[in-house]
Amino acid sequence: MMIEDAEFRELFQIDSDEHIQKIESGVLELESDPKNADVLKTIFREAHSMKGAAGLLGLKEIEGITHVLEDQLGKLTKGLTEYRASDADRIYYTLDMLKLLVEEAVTGKKANVDLAKTIAVLNGTEQLATSSVQSQVRSADNTASHKEIASPLKNEPSSEKHSDAKEAEKKETKPSVKKIEPSKFKIDTMRVDPVKLDSLLSYAGELTVSKNRIQKRATEIFDLLFLAEDQTKQWNDKKKLFSEWERYAKQFQLPPSFLESIRSLHADEKRKWDGFAQKLSSLKVKSIQDSAKLDLIAQKMEEGIQNVRLLPLSSVFDIFPRTVRDMSRELGKEVYLTLEGGNVTADKLVIEELKDPLMHLLRNSLDHGIETREEREKENKPNPARIRVGGKQVNNAIWIEIEDDGHGLDVNKIKARAIQKEIYTEEEVNSFSETEIQEIIFHPGFSTREQVTNVSGRGVGMDVVKSFVEKFKGSITIDSTFHLGTKFTLKLPINFSTNHVLIIHLNGWKYGIPTEHIDQSLFIRPEQILSVEGKPAISLGDEPIRLVYLNDYLPLRYPKETNSKSNKNLSCMVLRYNGEKLAIIIDSILDKQEILLKPFTGILENVPKLAGTTILESGEICYMIQVPELLNDVKGKSADHSRVFDETQSKTAKTILIAEDSLITRAQIQRILEENGYQVVTAVDGQDAFEKFLKSDFSLVITDVEMPKKDGITLVRNIRETKDTPIIVLTSLGSEEQIQNGKNAGANSYLIKSQFDQNVLLHTVERLLAE
Repeated sequence: MMIEDAEFRELFQIDSDEHIQKIESGVLELESDPKNADVLKTIFREAHSMKGAAGLLGLKEIEGITHVLEDQLGKLTKGLTEYRASDADRIYYTLDMLKLLVEEAVTGKKANVDLAKTIAVLNGTEQLATSSVQSQVRSADNTASHKEIASPLKNEPSSEKHSDAKEAEKKETKPSVKKIEPSKFKIDTMRVDPVKLDSLLSYAGELTVSKNRIQKRATEIFDLLFLAEDQTKQWNDKKKLFSEWERYAKQFQLPPSFLESIRSLHADEKRKWDGFAQKLSSLKVKSIQDSAKLDLIAQKMEEGIQNVRLLPLSSVFDIFPRTVRDMSRELGKEVYLTLEGGNVTADKLVIEELKDPLMHLLRNSLDHGIETREEREKENKPNPARIRVGGKQVNNAIWIEIEDDGHGLDVNKIKARAIQKEIYTEEEVNSFSETEIQEIIFHPGFSTREQVTNVSGRGVGMDVVKSFVEKFKGSITIDSTFHLGTKFTLKLPINFSTNHVLIIHLNGWKYGIPTEHIDQSLFIRPEQILSVEGKPAISLGDEPIRLVYLNDYLPLRYPKETNSKSNKNLSCMVLRYNGEKLAIIIDSILDKQEILLKPFTGILENVPKLAGTTILESGEICYMIQVPELLNDVKGKSADHSRVFDETQSKTAKTILIAEDSLITRAQIQRILEENGYQVVTAVDGQDAFEKFLKSDFSLVITDVEMPKKDGITLVRNIRETKDTPIIVLTSLGSEEQIQNGKNAGANSYLIKSQFDQNVLLHTVERLLAE
């Protein structure tokens, strides 16, 4: 029978899952302490509450089974019967049948549960074979879907109060007409729709991106102040002009009113300009303050939503004791499971997808790691064997450890199996370190088991673990000692909504690299490139690191725009993941940002080496690089790097002279050019620039117009009297007359500061140097 009301279906599934889980946990405690009266009372109340809920919804089969279960538990609670080891199997069998009936009530899928047999087994009038128990356990486990877990906003009340409150609510079939004092009404907990929570988190991430854009606007206001600085210098020239007018007025004996008009005009214009500059400066301060406030609000909002999404690891850990118990009995092994750190919280996304990877690791420990009783006795190991599942928070990451005291990983067996399955050649395997050999177990389709069993041998499972870790931008390490045991450690970052990335430029495309995978960035010269085993590499300290041109390994290989970079040095970045390092050649590093990742979906879901996209504040699309997948793709492959390195070696270093009296403008242009590989010499005015020009050989000159001692137009004329060096005039004076004056003096190009664009400057430099 299926529940008709969709809301009640959802509530009944959540409620039933909680009751069944608590009964299972209680029965496990009774196996070690059969006379624990508190545990008996707890599971009795859970059965009672589940019976009441089923009766209210008209689920007769569930109500009938839970009624008999309640009777049996009631006899144990009152001491009328004694708890026996066989009671656990009967109760577990009953709970498995209840799981199937709950699924039928929620999904409508026919459960095919034998009601009479279930009640007979529960009453003890029908014996239950061990194989039947294991079969039903696997069936229930395979058909169970992911739980929807309540997200607590406050601490849950005690289970007794919670159950009593539920029972009272279910007994009341009609709305109560009794007046309730508002002051006594209080909701301690509430359930949050996960879809709404995910949507809120997405909005919080968008808010973070918007915050970054607003911060960019503050920078643009700062740039306007640079232009205002140039305009302020022009008032000094205007003041000289007014002084000339006064001199001519006195010389030609013009009326005093004319002089007064000139003074008034100058004072009025100066007052207006000072007011504009003051308002612009005030706007800059307010913009910075607003940006800081928004940054704080966005951070608190994101942290608040993430805290609501946090769920305890016990949500997953609690299902393992039953699994380990049943599997160990099936394999004929004695195992004691220890759970630690169940109160450590993780993001809802992790909790939802953590079950399968951990289950694979546990199965691996039980089947491959833990020995049989006889084998452990021969090796003088204690029985039962030990498996520990633990969780802890380390800085901004969650560590989940699965450790056993079995016989550990046999590297020789792994090597032989890898060669046999032609995953690696014998030569390659022999060159691997012990850690690299152990990591072969994560290869898809790899298994050391010769025969396929119900538990292992199919070559699936461990690659699922690695895929899970990489999906959440984490890592997994193996610590194994032969004959002593193995420990797997999964390290997962806490925050998944936004990412701190370094934005790089490559062939005109923008790419993002997560900062947690960046070891360092540097410039290298072609002569620093080594050849290690026939592959290009660089040396950092005493460590050789493989070197590749990033563009050779990405899907977008065609250039989006012409690269204006002309240098003798290569921009290099060293990436790291899981103990491995890789050096990549890029065009340039643009910025460090906090971004909201938009994963690929549909036909783009499996784009190699790319995780998704984000929109930068400029409106451009930026592609996120999957560093683990990139390192795996590069490993073992050779690359044709001659094109990149030989082309760079053939270029001649270009030296550019910058004449600019504004310190900030001078430093900004110098940084842009040097980041793109040019050598730069600076001068503080036109006279200083011309003296340096005569002493050295420059490939290009960039000059301002308004400068002390010697202005830019005069500097251009002086240079033209000696050489044909390309000259770019860069100034805030953008009138047609000023531009024509610059061209008449011999300037090759005239760029306006108010319309300044980094790419335009670089393209202009590249074009003039190529002529």
